[in-house]
Amino acid sequence: MFGNSLWAIPLFLQLHQLSFKVESGMQSVTFFQQATSPRHAAPARNDVLTNGSRDENRIALTFDACPAPKAGGYDSAITRILVETGTPATLFLSGQWIKNHPAETKYLASLDQFEIGNHSYSHPHMKELSDSLMKRELRKTQELLRKLTGRKPTLFRPPYGEYDERVIKVVADFGLKPVEFDIASGDPDTTISAKRLTRYMTKNVRNGSIIVMHINKRGKHTAEALSEIIPQLKRKGFTFVKVSELRE
Repeated sequence: MFGNSLWAIPLFLQLHQLSFKVESGMQSVTFFQQATSPRHAAPARNDVLTNGSRDENRIALTFDACPAPKAGGYDSAITRILVETGTPATLFLSGQWIKNHPAETKYLASLDQFEIGNHSYSHPHMKELSDSLMKRELRKTQELLRKLTGRKPTLFRPPYGEYDERVIKVVADFGLKPVEFDIASGDPDTTISAKRLTRYMTKNVRNGSIIVMHINKRGKHTAEALSEIIPQLKRKGFTFVKVSELRE
């Protein structure tokens, strides 16, 4: 899609590539295609949800709230667009973000159109943690959400999209379903314009797609692009649902 030059690919997606390259030894450009291109989607596995059924026109918007030091805020414009358009979404909240945004967390959880998922507590590289520390990351966020909202998430998105067999087992034993994505928007990359983001998303989304974006102000043009992405995908015949409503 972008040729063989790594520099032609947004920084956010380069980071995902490099992570995969270290893990598998494959060329970095291959991972970009696997993570974001519908023609090269990663093989589905029963214990990790990467996409829904390719036979149904249902798709899921997901938003991560990471506790990044320089971008751990809250983009209320995204919520406003989702509410005004009646678009359901699944929000993966990290514990530290919840702790810093209790009012916003309560508000988001009060809206039935939003599904709340666990995104760890401190956003670590889960594969580098012991089993006990992984469980602590999961437990702290579950408890925060239960106390603040009364909700008990059943979905978990690994920070950085990283996981291995041990992470999957710990997460499953904790009663959570790991959720990945097949469309990485790349919205944290400030060099991506709203127009380019919209064009990429509307071109590559297909039946069953799970799209990842960010609600913690990492995306400079996320809200602006979203106001175009939602109506354009609806005109293409797609129906937005929560992740739990996707059929594998």
